Amino acid sequence: MQTKADTLTKPTKPLWKNRNYMLLWGGQGISWLGTEISGIAMPLIILTLTGSPALAGAIGAMRGITYVLLAIPAGYVLDRWNRRNIMIVGNLGSGLAMLSVSVGLLLKHLSVPTLFILMGIEGGCFVFANIGRFSARRFLVSNEHLHSAAAQDSMIEHLALMIGPSLGGFLYQTVGAVISFLADAMSYFINAVALLLINSSLSVQHTVSETSLIEGLKEGAFWLWRQKLFKLFLLLSYARGIVTAALSLLIIVLAKQLHATALTIGIILAISAGAGIVGSAFFGKIARKYNRYSALIVTGSACTVVFFCYLFATNLTILTLITAFLFALLPSFYIICGGIAGEIPHHIQGRITSIARSGDFLVYSFGLSLAGFTLQYAGNTWTIIIFFLLLAIFTGVTIANKGLLSESYK
Repeated sequence: MQTKADTLTKPTKPLWKNRNYMLLWGGQGISWLGTEISGIAMPLIILTLTGSPALAGAIGAMRGITYVLLAIPAGYVLDRWNRRNIMIVGNLGSGLAMLSVSVGLLLKHLSVPTLFILMGIEGGCFVFANIGRFSARRFLVSNEHLHSAAAQDSMIEHLALMIGPSLGGFLYQTVGAVISFLADAMSYFINAVALLLINSSLSVQHTVSETSLIEGLKEGAFWLWRQKLFKLFLLLSYARGIVTAALSLLIIVLAKQLHATALTIGIILAISAGAGIVGSAFFGKIARKYNRYSALIVTGSACTVVFFCYLFATNLTILTLITAFLFALLPSFYIICGGIAGEIPHHIQGRITSIARSGDFLVYSFGLSLAGFTLQYAGNTWTIIIFFLLLAIFTGVTIANKGLLSESYK
């Protein structure tokens, strides 16, 4: 079904001149930075309170568990009601939860059960804000600029990864965790204000108002089932996501075995995040200039070869170079495939995005668990080989689907 919004003319000017998109993008970038800052403080707080790595891991998993449980119904809610208002409430809810953590620490009255409850609230609100943001982008960006928007998202994410952990560690060590969580809370509030300033609609009104939850989800599922290209994109995305999830843990283990300090590991990851910014900008510039199929073959093959080089990372310099090249290449897939999001009708953006994003979180958990298991029981060499083979399969599936991936951009 095509809705009125699918025929609307969205701004075709450059993204940096698109006020509403820049508000969406900038607010999310600040929120990402806040999340990275508190992400360092949270496990340290749990270890200080309990001394239990298991509890630290469990509370870190709260967001992922909550996301998977709520993602699908959240997509329906975002399609049915005012998306922007729901995103604002979601950001305010997450901000208040993190502010409560900060106040609890300040008053020295924060128990582990309370922390679990607050992180559950933060995670639940985050689901609506996050799926809302991904599904809102197409209301503000024309199809011809979706690749550039994906590139800008990747750039701001890598910038947060480059700055956030080190800044979070610095704040925790110098002024304490209270400020770390306060910074995250303020980042959510700033994101809510940015959303409030957007003066363009982010919703299709009255498209599912009379549709039940089950019927609404069926509509999204039936659309997805008929889309061969989008299903292929999800399959490739999930295969790649397994490797991406394993990457940080693999790098840390390899660096530790080369006698790297925590500071050195942080520098390696910061350099690599910087390379990710450069790679995102580069692929954002060239994504529409080349055939999608050919570009995916070249970049997928390059990723596979570079990952295999971890077998030869005999010193920290080589490890850093390999990691930096890989981080520069990895954003290419999502940027090159950015135009595929233009296939999704506006009125089911939330539901399709929720399916894709919940799969991302499941894949991330699986990839991280697989990496931990293989590193412990099979060793570094076999871990590298296993994930190299996954990337090789990814490239093989890409090669085998020339017909679908060579389709013209719409």
